[in-house]
Amino acid sequence: MEASSLQSARVLLLNSSYEPLRIIGWQRAMLLVLGQKIDVVDLYSLHIRSVSQKFQLPSVIRMKRYVRPKRPFHYVRFSRQHVFLRDDFRCQYCYDDFPAKDLTLDHVLPVMRGGRTSWSNIVTCCVDCNQRKGAKTPNEAGLELYKTPTEPPTSFIPDLLFYKRSMPESWRPYIAIVGAKAS
Repeated sequence: MEASSLQSARVLLLNSSYEPLRIIGWQRAMLLVLGQKIDVVDLYSLHIRSVSQKFQLPSVIRMKRYVRPKRPFHYVRFSRQHVFLRDDFRCQYCYDDFPAKDLTLDHVLPVMRGGRTSWSNIVTCCVDCNQRKGAKTPNEAGLELYKTPTEPPTSFIPDLLFYKRSMPESWRPYIAIVGAKAS
């Protein structure tokens, strides 16, 4: 096995009720497997070796006992990455998809006109559209928003949505529910 594929291997951790809890590294997942605290739901084709044994790497694991989340989420923390996830890495003016490194954040109502940095006034924007818009409103710049910016629902699970574009097939039955709630 290539070291790079093992380095990036992540495991979806489900509660006993099959709700996604979080994404963990393969090392933590193997500790849970060996400690018999979880059930393996699905496996990667990757293997790891100890001195005397060979183990197939889990891709989805489920807690044997229900774990109550430590804190309920009453709001979604505002951050650049969360705005990109909310907007699905799509410029809200030209509607094209971009990698995060080619995106910026734009104030729909510019700051110099009283616009605030909030979920309802910030959108994902490509550099070209951001320069075209400048300190104007979208209407003044001849641009139309793809969708109205709003605060994501508390069911928005950023770390799971971050992997939505490149998630393993084995995760899809468990993440599809999350993606539907977050849209």
